[in-house]
Amino acid sequence: MAALKMVYSAPPRTSHKRLPGNVPAETATHFGLTVQSGTKYGLHIDRGTYARINKHSSIHFPRELAPKLWDASAKYYEDVDHRIHTDQWCTAHQARALENYDLNMAYFAALDRSEFNQTIDAAVAAKKGMVEVTNLNEWEGKTGLYVMVLDDYCQAYVGVTESFGGVKARVRKHWSSSKQFDRLLFGTVTQSILAMDSFRALDTTRIFAAKVRNPHELENKVIESLPGKFLLNRIMGGRGDLLGFVSALGVNILKTHDLEPGPTNTHLTD
Repeated sequence: MAALKMVYSAPPRTSHKRLPGNVPAETATHFGLTVQSGTKYGLHIDRGTYARINKHSSIHFPRELAPKLWDASAKYYEDVDHRIHTDQWCTAHQARALENYDLNMAYFAALDRSEFNQTIDAAVAAKKGMVEVTNLNEWEGKTGLYVMVLDDYCQAYVGVTESFGGVKARVRKHWSSSKQFDRLLFGTVTQSILAMDSFRALDTTRIFAAKVRNPHELENKVIESLPGKFLLNRIMGGRGDLLGFVSALGVNILKTHDLEPGPTNTHLTD
């Protein structure tokens, strides 16, 4: 088994920029890039900053699209346009999201680290052209497939990019984004996988990438080659439009973790 290779270029250091409450911002050089904590989140995932309430809905759709669902969910919104969630819904959803967070963390802690490392090494070795990335600047403008590894949690995320910024920009977007409050759960409390965008920059400890002509096809092959217990992907791989099509045909594209049963097992809109 290959030895675990950490790629921190420098330990986090304190900058002069101040955050609300006079908390110093943290900066670090990570995979050749300077990363910095923001006004809401640090450089590692943290329960204390997870599931911050945001009453604005990110899942808005017109009533004509699904009248029955629209009418049934009206009680969860303050306004007739279904754009602002009620305080009651937000409080209940936050509690469900935090329960799911705790279940996922317990799940990660129970995974076999040796098995995880062997699995990642085998998956990388099996894909022609897959290389380890130590400096993301070398992947600026280069499109293809990438694998982000979070060794502390025995998890990996497989993604693709065909955008102008390449793998560098796509990985950085994961680090700087955050999953919308009303999308923290994707399925039930005891099955929903923590979103990759809920983790922060320093949670990523290894990155692999490959320049390929058809990254979407390879994406699903890599996802399916890895045990689901080690993956943060919430859906199967492939082009978004095709995934919508196969889902409409009744194919289950949802990925889940079999988490320890908890007292709450409800869906997002309950």
